[in-house]
Amino acid sequence: MSLKRVLEWYHILAIGVAGIIGTSWVYLNTTFYDMYGPGGVILGYFVATVMASLIALAYSEMGSAIPREGGEVAFVYPAIGPVGSYFIAWMFLLGMLAAALSFYVIGIAFLLSWIFPQLNTIPLYEVAGFPVYLPWIIVGYVSALVVFALNYMGARLTGNVQTALFILLVLCGVIIVIVAALRGSLSNFIPPFKPEMPPATAAFRFALMGIGYLSGFEMLPMIAEETKVSPRRFGYLVALSAALAGCWYMLMMFCGSLLIPWQGSSQVAPRGLIDELASIHPALGSVAWLASFLGLVTSWIPAMMTVSRMIYSLSRGGLFPKQFEKLHPKYGVPTRALLFTLIISLILGLLGRRGLVWFLDIGGVALGVCWLTAVITMIICRRKYPHLKRPFSVPAVYVTGAIALIVGLIVVVTPLIPGTDISLVWPYEYVLLIAWVLLGIVIYLVYVRNRIKELGVEKIGRGLLGEYYDEIFGKK
Repeated sequence: MSLKRVLEWYHILAIGVAGIIGTSWVYLNTTFYDMYGPGGVILGYFVATVMASLIALAYSEMGSAIPREGGEVAFVYPAIGPVGSYFIAWMFLLGMLAAALSFYVIGIAFLLSWIFPQLNTIPLYEVAGFPVYLPWIIVGYVSALVVFALNYMGARLTGNVQTALFILLVLCGVIIVIVAALRGSLSNFIPPFKPEMPPATAAFRFALMGIGYLSGFEMLPMIAEETKVSPRRFGYLVALSAALAGCWYMLMMFCGSLLIPWQGSSQVAPRGLIDELASIHPALGSVAWLASFLGLVTSWIPAMMTVSRMIYSLSRGGLFPKQFEKLHPKYGVPTRALLFTLIISLILGLLGRRGLVWFLDIGGVALGVCWLTAVITMIICRRKYPHLKRPFSVPAVYVTGAIALIVGLIVVVTPLIPGTDISLVWPYEYVLLIAWVLLGIVIYLVYVRNRIKELGVEKIGRGLLGEYYDEIFGKK
């Protein structure tokens, strides 16, 4: 049994772009305007897009050079070894499984509660002062099972559904653009910046937040063995996903700023574009809500897909129990890894919105660590393995890589500094982050280290890298 190469270029683009475009941009745009001015938000998204694209280039190069399932879990190995592969996987699990996937379980009920307020009943318990409702858990669990079933039935079906939902999301965006062009006014946008905040300051401060909305491109190398495109085209699609998602955000933020005067807009339209468009016609408000709903679902589907592939890759490399290497005989998907991903996300989903926001915040730091490690890997591999074929090659790699390293450090360090716009919440999120790192160390000492000794570094490397092991290290 083996993975099936079934994903076309449009599947990859839909998984990449729609996997980046999330949900909260719809209902938080007016809040952003009040904080930074629409000009600061749009310019900040531009800066964030450039920053994210620099990181994405590292994934493009390494994902094209070593197109193995598991993405950076595999391509980190030549630079840092099996410990590095485990470490990056552990941080990816925090960012995508403990944070994003678990949050979607509750997030979908949050969105549906705006349409069906009956969901806000039967509180079971509280987490950090926020109630967790029984209907929310039921809706979230049922939705998670639907996403699981879709992923279970094969990558081809998953890609087709993701593409269809992405097209529908784009159509919602087209409607928003048309409404903004016909009913909006440039006078609502002007002046674009807050008078008390210099434009450069507003842009940089929002960029620190906005780059978090551009995570998701790192998921694509996780499914590299299931794609039908050439490695070179695959590399371009990874980089293009980040750029297109950034352009989407900038366009939507501009459209929203044309509909009503942005000063104090969060008071007039507390649900952002939903309320802005609903003031024109209730059906238009439903379009904005649908865009937010689709953004959540199209992020959820590839997140479950890619986390399961990372677990499969770890198992194939010997760093995770071998049972998770099992593939479905018909659909070619790692069924046990998928089931494990589902169960963990359901358990953590019981924390509710407030508890999972903590995971989302520290998950951003974790993904920043993954980004930083990917850039470091690219630079090390350029120096240590110049013979490695790179179908997609980053231009001026050491200059580009140096700038990307600075970006990665900013993403990781800024939330750890108290007093910034994106600082972790003291003490809860700092304690949670430290606890996650310590748990990872314990698992390494108790299990992973013994597996490395038992199997040997070369066997683990061959499991992670497959045919690329000999290309990198030479035949013995």
